[in-house]
Amino acid sequence: MTTDTAVGTRSGIEPVNLFARDPVSDVTEHPLAPELRQWTTEYLCRSHPDLGRHGPVCPYMSHAVKHQFLWAAFLGGRHFEVERILAVADDLYDLYPVLEPQDPPDSGFKAVLAVFPDLTEYAGIETVQRDQKSRFVEHGLMLGQFYPGCTVSGLHNPDFPALDSPLPLLAVRHMVPTDFPFLNTRPDWIDAYLRIFAPEIPEFITTAMADELAHSADGA
Repeated sequence: MTTDTAVGTRSGIEPVNLFARDPVSDVTEHPLAPELRQWTTEYLCRSHPDLGRHGPVCPYMSHAVKHQFLWAAFLGGRHFEVERILAVADDLYDLYPVLEPQDPPDSGFKAVLAVFPDLTEYAGIETVQRDQKSRFVEHGLMLGQFYPGCTVSGLHNPDFPALDSPLPLLAVRHMVPTDFPFLNTRPDWIDAYLRIFAPEIPEFITTAMADELAHSADGA
């Protein structure tokens, strides 16, 4: 794995490129990095019979893996207070635009993971993801939580645990058009989505649309 030495100022995380293999850095990579690579290639990048649609579990990830746009930082320790996980999320927010690739269109396929391999209680990850999602969405990013036994269901099959993973982690990536179902419950999220994907629509109209769509989602 390779690193461009971008270091978080709050948590000290230093993401490394998970698929840009380097013989020197491979010697010191985290022992669970191979498991993370295997999960991305053999699970996220492949189809699943229970997914409820055709294609890979995460269509976004295949391009990130193929072009070496996937970054990861491992944080050791069994106990993480919410404040410490929040510091990690803040650093992910700051480091995401700094890590390569920085320019579109390639930057749109980048993903950065903060992995907590020793963590066995996941409430803190859930709390930080829930509380910080709006901040990321406002800037066209998605913040997701993954951990063993996560019961958040997929869009096309409510019985498919889409965010179940072998390692606990927070993930940041760019928002894509198909993210709307993850954003349709709050006017501010819908407004951010429309500003990004429907920029020609005047702001006062997108705001009204966002309010109406969120109201419709609440009543569904």
